[in-house]
Amino acid sequence: MTRGLRCLLHGNVEAAFLFNPLGIALFLGITIYLLYCVIVVAAELPRLRWKNLSQSNALGIRIGVVMLIVLNWIYLIVREQAHS
Repeated sequence: MTRGLRCLLHGNVEAAFLFNPLGIALFLGITIYLLYCVIVVAAELPRLRWKNLSQSNALGIRIGVVMLIVLNWIYLIVREQAHS
């Protein structure tokens, strides 16, 4: 993750994603979310809400997140073995 963030800070987005795709995506997502929060608070805008999320949609989101984590883990293992 650290090597990926270093590549990202140097402007090499492709290399950053190759090191750890999910970690970099999470970092970028959190950065965008924090910018959104600053804009909403500074401009006193209403916040976005997820209202009435059905149980089937919530379950789908949970399963998707777990699958992303597992796929990222598999990618990192395969990539490490290919470099060894």
